Amino acid sequence: MPAAQIPDTLRAQFTKSHIALSLATAQDDMPLCLVNEGFTTLCGYDQDQVQGRNCRFLQTPQTPAEQVTAIRDFLHDGDAHDGRFPVLNRTRDGRDFMNLVFLSKLRRASGETVFVLASQFDLNRARRNGRQAEHDASLARNVNDVRRAAEQLGLIMADSAELIARSITTLARITIRDE
Repeated sequence: MPAAQIPDTLRAQFTKSHIALSLATAQDDMPLCLVNEGFTTLCGYDQDQVQGRNCRFLQTPQTPAEQVTAIRDFLHDGDAHDGRFPVLNRTRDGRDFMNLVFLSKLRRASGETVFVLASQFDLNRARRNGRQAEHDASLARNVNDVRRAAEQLGLIMADSAELIARSITTLARITIRDE
């Protein structure tokens, strides 16, 4: 779905959010159709530089294959609604960072996935600043706003509250593993 066909209510939620968000269509190679200012700040790419591209362009040659496989498996699993995935990414200026990506599928009532919503979080920066809990609270608010916008469009977003609640545990595990 071209960016022009994204409903205004969904665009408004993206504009309002301070969390890095991206939206991909569930067609073909899942190209990006919308990113917000948080995404452009985090990754260094503008909307016109990412539109139509799959997010894998952010991966590095050092991105572990198991990270890529976990995301691919999620995207192709028709029963999976949401998930969180640490993945090594690189910004436009060449800085590597560990990106904690939260993915949620936006579906029609029929079950057909229309969009994949992603929230990106720089774990390296969070470790330095100790801001994981603040990010989780903001993400919870933004997910609820996007869910309401999706419902107005007739799209269903599975309940992500449990996913968000588990994110602190995920961050702690990654931190412990990397220390």
